[in-house]
Amino acid sequence: MLKVIRESIGLTQEQFAEHLGADTTTIQGWETGRRPLMAMPLGSFLRLRHVLVRMGTRSQLITQLETALEADRFIGYVMGCERNDPIRPDHLLATWVITRRFTDLLVWPFTQQPPSVLADASRTITRRGPVATAPRLLPEERAHFFDHLKMAAERADIADASGLLLRRQARYVAGFDDRPDTAEWLRHMQKAEERRAGRSREWTPAWAVIRSGAHSLARLGDREGLRHFIRTRLADEPCEVANLNYWAYWLGEVPDSQTTDLFMVELRPEQWRGTTVLRHLAGKLDMANPYVDVVVHTIWALVMLCPSALHGRLSVELEDGATRMLDEPELSSQARRELEAVLYALRMIHRG
Repeated sequence: MLKVIRESIGLTQEQFAEHLGADTTTIQGWETGRRPLMAMPLGSFLRLRHVLVRMGTRSQLITQLETALEADRFIGYVMGCERNDPIRPDHLLATWVITRRFTDLLVWPFTQQPPSVLADASRTITRRGPVATAPRLLPEERAHFFDHLKMAAERADIADASGLLLRRQARYVAGFDDRPDTAEWLRHMQKAEERRAGRSREWTPAWAVIRSGAHSLARLGDREGLRHFIRTRLADEPCEVANLNYWAYWLGEVPDSQTTDLFMVELRPEQWRGTTVLRHLAGKLDMANPYVDVVVHTIWALVMLCPSALHGRLSVELEDGATRMLDEPELSSQARRELEAVLYALRMIHRG
């Protein structure tokens, strides 16, 4: 992340070191991970942060650097866990609800896909020799990381909310493991959660576990599971509101950190505007998106419950995207009905 910041302001390692009053080898150590930035004293890190601000670094990138430290801390925590260690109730995934910004950085070493906020951050700089374009872990480190998450999900104490939070989040992050047996493991876990929940359509913390599991399977190509979740688990208003609240938190529109999944039903939709969520979802209207069904459904629910989020250019972009999607022959019948309802609402708003 520090390397991305350096490149975004157009500096070589030598120039960057000169600005910081450091050795080039120090910069190289930070950027390769040989010298972890987390080991830096707090005062030194704050000084680094102030220097980056003075050099014109975008505030968004500095925030990403701070989040990257959290991701490094989590990876270090997992790497320090032995296979036979008990799963502690204060496991890092049992103590707070992770966000998209954190998750994108956390899985960067595994997917090699940079977080979307970094897409345009780096300028082209002449480099000497081969340079890694993403953080990397050794194969045995990757295996250890995902094996621990699977074990944590299986052994989590589901008798309380923190245990269910651990199970949900460990399963979700484990879904980024590209080993063949992981997909089957996710399907097995999802079936077990569905059986445990039965036919209940009410919101419970277990509902959130099923929601995340359906998203993981969709990312691996099983879209029917997500469609089934929409049909059966988003059948009443409390669950619709829970889904919207989760999107708002995941995307940062709810700024306060949450410690359990209960915020999904404790927050009121009027506590956040919906503009950030709607803008993000409007940009995801694409049949190639494995989550497109829940994207469409969430747009529909947001327009129905929070029409004030629609205004200006955003409503035009949403109308264009919805119209384009309706031409897709593979669009599910439910998604088609929901997009037609969204278009009708948009036309009424424009007419008014």
